[in-house]
Amino acid sequence: MKANKWLLDLDRTFEISGCTEEQKVQYVGHLLQGEAGIWWDTKRQLLTRELGNITILTWERFKEEFDNRFFPESMKIQKYAAKFMELERFAPHLIATEKMQAQKFQAGLNPRIRSYVAGFCIHNFQEMVNVVAIAEAEQRNVTA
Repeated sequence: MKANKWLLDLDRTFEISGCTEEQKVQYVGHLLQGEAGIWWDTKRQLLTRELGNITILTWERFKEEFDNRFFPESMKIQKYAAKFMELERFAPHLIATEKMQAQKFQAGLNPRIRSYVAGFCIHNFQEMVNVVAIAEAEQRNVTA
């Protein structure tokens, strides 16, 4: 969560700074320390080979790479589930039963994962969250 807040704070800073995409990426790369710094040094070399020139790397692409490295899919699913539960208080009539809650949660999933879990006909919210986390992990293993 700290890393996510850090990126949001940087986004706000960059909104008023007038930095170019290249400057944003350079600055953030300079800020990274420890494991994150080592990761970025390696990732930057790989991206340079892939893109041909690291100056093509956008701030959005950097955030995507950072997110993929430091926020596992299972954490994202848990975060989505927590946000879903937090927001449910504003529309309790839409999720009056466990089945409705599981269906609404499923409807908000990434289409790739939603189609995967749809065949299971899960009517329990926590079971849905657990199956989605497993599906995400499996999908990641297939594409890796």
